[in-house]
Parts: sequence; structure tokens; C-alpha cells
Amino acid sequence: MKNLKVVFLAVIVLFSLSSCIDEPEFKGASNFKIDEFNQDHILFNVDVSVYNPNGFALKVRKSTFDVHINDVYIGEAKLLDKYKMKRKRTTLGNVPVEIKLEKGVIFQLLRFVKNKSVELRLTGKLKASVLGIPNKQEIDQTKTVNLKDMNIDIGKMLGK
Repeated sequence: MKNLKVVFLAVIVLFSLSSCIDEPEFKGASNFKIDEFNQDHILFNVDVSVYNPNGFALKVRKSTFDVHINDVYIGEAKLLDKYKMKRKRTTLGNVPVEIKLEKGVIFQLLRFVKNKSVELRLTGKLKASVLGIPNKQEIDQTKTVNLKDMNIDIGKMLGK
């Protein structure tokens, strides 16, 4: 019976820790590489830089977010792989992403590529693991992204 109380107390402490997660801060993106681009979806890889303010490592699991560029809804983005963030550090890692595009948004995207920078907004649930315990965190982050740093090849986007 004593062992059961200790296990129960440990579970409560772990769930309390996992519910006290500070939201990671998106710092920027670079090395944008498009793998596939058509009117329905975009598959790409990007190096992301994220600061984890927590005193423990986080594993970001496959998550889904709504993507807005300059207040225009683009579509639903899915992280295709896990991403590990070190504790109290900014972590740089390569993340494969698929965006299912909203109908008719492809021409908007081509207009955005001509801009020097855009406002990128991600909203949704960030699925993570803390000390092996799954956790979901609502996020709503906006970041100005300099498109020249992304090295976007318009010819490749158009299939040329």
C-alpha cells in the first residue's frame, strides 16, 4: 500500500510539472528547401531556431498548426518529424513540414514571395513530451520572416 502511495504521488508531481510548461519562443527560420509544390500542398524542409525557457528538455511531436501570412489564411501545416529542444537554450534543427493549401491561395503565395519580409502567424496545439509525459499547449505566435534569408527559388516553385 505504501508503494502505491509513492507511485501515485510521483504521477501527480510529473503531471504538475508537465502542466507548467512555458511556451517555447520561435526565433527564426533559414535554409528553406521546397521538396514538392502544387496547388494542393507544399512539402518543404526548414531549419528552425526555437528557444526553450523551461528547465527540462522538450520533444515536440507531430503537430498541426494553422498558417497565416500577412493575415491571409494559407492552410494547415503538419510537422512530419519529432523535434527535440534542449533545456534553457535556443535549438537549431531541421524540420520537414507539409502544408495543405487553402483553395485559391497559390497566387497569394506567389505575390508574397516578391516581398522583402512577411508576418508569419502559427496557431494551434503544440504536442510535446515532457519527461516522457505527453502534453498539449495552445500556441499563437507571430514572427516577421525576412524572405531573402530563406533563399526561396521562384523558378523551382513554378516547376522550371
